[in-house]
Amino acid sequence: MKINFFKRFSLCTRITLISIIILTSISVLLTIPVVYNAENIIKKPINKLNSTDFNEISDTNYETMIETSKLSNVIINFKLHSYMYMIALIFLGAFFIYYILKKEFASLKKLSDEMTLINENKLSHKITGFDNGYELTLFANSFNTMLNRLDKAFESQKRFSVDASHELKTPLTVLKTNLDVLNLIENPSEEDYKYTISIFKKQTERMIDLVDSLFLTAFQKDYDLNDTIVIDNIISNIIHDLEDNITEKNISIDVTKSDIVTKGNCIMLTHAISNVVQNAVKYNKPNGSISVTFEKIEKNYIIKIEDTGIGIPKDKENDIFEPFFRVDESRSRKSSGAGLGLAITKEVIYRHGGKITYTPNKDGGSIFKIKLPFII
Repeated sequence: MKINFFKRFSLCTRITLISIIILTSISVLLTIPVVYNAENIIKKPINKLNSTDFNEISDTNYETMIETSKLSNVIINFKLHSYMYMIALIFLGAFFIYYILKKEFASLKKLSDEMTLINENKLSHKITGFDNGYELTLFANSFNTMLNRLDKAFESQKRFSVDASHELKTPLTVLKTNLDVLNLIENPSEEDYKYTISIFKKQTERMIDLVDSLFLTAFQKDYDLNDTIVIDNIISNIIHDLEDNITEKNISIDVTKSDIVTKGNCIMLTHAISNVVQNAVKYNKPNGSISVTFEKIEKNYIIKIEDTGIGIPKDKENDIFEPFFRVDESRSRKSSGAGLGLAITKEVIYRHGGKITYTPNKDGGSIFKIKLPFII
């Protein structure tokens, strides 16, 4: 109850009260010994005079009694003045402490008011004018940094929502257009129906792939990393799944053997690496090649995936890991790509404590390096 009652006061008042208690304690501890020692010093002649045996009252004895009385008054006055000065200094110190704290906390109150004005629509607003103290400046700068991160996160979410809506709307528009065309035909033939059904199937598959990718993007942080993963097995399974596409383009695959074992989520890591290998096949040239090599560097391993495909323009290299980014819109439309593959790969690799980088192949094509920690 006492703590709750104390917390009802403002921080400025609480610090002032604590300072007053400390100041009072120090003043009392300093004043009492001084008064006590001074009293003992003054009392020595009084005690000496009091010990004298006065049998007769004489002028000398009378003067001694007066002197004793004066010394007693000196002791009383000294005590009184000492305690009065102590109390006065305590009150004066308390006033100055409260005044200084009130002035300093005014800046903190102003900072609080500035922070209160910020909402989800004003995240770009910056707190300025707090350079009158190291702590306040540091706090304001940290708060501005946090606002920048939130602003970027909100903008990223907005862009993601807009892009996702656009991606979902595109196949629906295609479906509606084909339905309208079919509806305009008076007597649709079997071929017309088959063609429309094939369009429906293709666009439906595209929407399913997109929804699956959106689901992975939204929930890819909510999974455990407790699987023991053999990288060789992952690569073998990926190549087996893409065997038809590889054969169709007559692409040669060269995979070096590796004994790398790591911890993580086998499904998500397989999906992440598969996105890179799948792109290497999808955008490769006929009779091209793909090589997958491994390298150990200290406590990490590098998976290097190199292809002889069409590559990525230099001005777009920094954007390839952004959600919904496409190097070539028309090319991605034909291949049913939504531009989420590498974005998902980047987040999955990051979640596993690693990093993915891109460099152009000097002979044409792309080189992706996936860096991940390994266990023995």
